Amino acid sequence: MRVAFDLSATRGRKTGIGVYTDAVVNALRANATPPEIVFLDDGAGVDQRTDQRILREQLALPNLAAAAQADVLHLTGFAAPLRSRVPVVLTAMDLIGVLFAKNFPFASRFYWSRYLPYTLRATSHIVTLSHHTKRDLVRLARIPPPHISVVPPGLDARFQTLPSASEIQATRARLQLPENYFLFVSTLEPRKGVDTLLNAFALTANQIPEHLLIVGKRGWYYQTLFAQVRRLGLGARVRFADYVADADLPALYHLATAFVFPSRYEGFGLTALEALACGAPVICSNTSSLPEVVGNAGILLPPNDAPSFAQAMLALATSSAERMRLRALGMARAQLFSWDAAAQQLLEIYAAVQTRAAVSTRAAPR
Repeated sequence: MRVAFDLSATRGRKTGIGVYTDAVVNALRANATPPEIVFLDDGAGVDQRTDQRILREQLALPNLAAAAQADVLHLTGFAAPLRSRVPVVLTAMDLIGVLFAKNFPFASRFYWSRYLPYTLRATSHIVTLSHHTKRDLVRLARIPPPHISVVPPGLDARFQTLPSASEIQATRARLQLPENYFLFVSTLEPRKGVDTLLNAFALTANQIPEHLLIVGKRGWYYQTLFAQVRRLGLGARVRFADYVADADLPALYHLATAFVFPSRYEGFGLTALEALACGAPVICSNTSSLPEVVGNAGILLPPNDAPSFAQAMLALATSSAERMRLRALGMARAQLFSWDAAAQQLLEIYAAVQTRAAVSTRAAPR
């Protein structure tokens, strides 16, 4: 079996889709019966204009997959081609474009809120990372439930074994990390709840030594967050680290007093899982897919409730026993997520899609 993947999301400063794509490919290669992986490379990078993205999705990618004689084209984000000679399996990360259309720049709003959900109906099969996203696809995009499989991701190898104490301290020194800090890791955009996080930190900053470290690619409207920091008088205590190398993330999570994530919507919440695995106590929203990831191993709160987040941050900053309790629960919880299991599920989906395509071809009129 030959499975084709689009490389563009894995280039440059990867967001969640690029991280997921790399992990899927590595997991498939590690399987006992790995498929042949074909990379579709037309030179595109992670940042593309909407018109460029549409042309790639509808023309370039399906044509490249056909030229490579792939059996399956697995797209790991965004829209699907409406016509493709190669069966398409698409991982639908979420439906934020439908649920939060007003948060998107006007020029790309149609793509995310109307065009993308419509194209999902042209796929051979859809993969979601959570049951919550599957329910959204059924409800908002009218995808039949049998057309969707939930395949939770696993943990990248770098999060399965913590760095040594000397490596952790070397990372602290190189990145000039504060002695104590709360951590946020994700793209900076309105639905991620960074505004709630800043308000919560402002309520408790004068009672604790922690700083706030915000790591993530700058998305849209991030300028308002800088203005909020100035307005709250937090300039000396909040640091925007923009982008941190993948290799540094385990130490960054491990050293944090807590990982705080008041996101309003997540298709899965991979950074919350990474934090659990690295022993960072997790405080996060009780909405969308996050309860599926965190379970009872973290503190779950309403996403817009800054006072509750502030109270939880204060509690963890002042109680080493509670931090240790959540560390143990989180690391045990993280072990439930396996890339080996995910790869096996994906191989079964590819085989079923390939079989259906073969039957359809034989049945087609000549």
